[in-house]
Amino acid sequence: MAPKGPHNNGPCVQALTLLSKGFKPDEIKADTGLSKSTIYDLQKKALSRGYDPSKDRKILIAYVEDAPKVGRPKKCTLEVEEAVIKTISKNSTTRELSTQKIADMVSPLAKGGISARSIHRILRRQGYKPVKPTQKPGLTKENKLA
Repeated sequence: MAPKGPHNNGPCVQALTLLSKGFKPDEIKADTGLSKSTIYDLQKKALSRGYDPSKDRKILIAYVEDAPKVGRPKKCTLEVEEAVIKTISKNSTTRELSTQKIADMVSPLAKGGISARSIHRILRRQGYKPVKPTQKPGLTKENKLA
């Protein structure tokens, strides 16, 4: 079974309090909705973070709070988005650039570069759509005379 996500801190503190008061895990589960394994994991996490019910019965949020998660840093920062829009709206020639050419121009701003697909996502998010450039035909000799 896959994890369900982070728990709210309120039931976690309540479960830890009830466990320290001597309640059985089944009773705590009925009150808080947390499973037995989660209750014992909370207790283990709190003890490793400095909780000692024999010395001090206060339960701090830091004992039960989820640790910050690490992840891949975002390449599409606000600075990069602004550079993409600035590049596109420079003049009519830059409006015709492909997403790969825009990516090549903006890549030095993003750590590790930025892909053409990311540029495409930025442009779509900003409301830009792919449009084929059109050119009006020149006047014919007959039209010039008229």
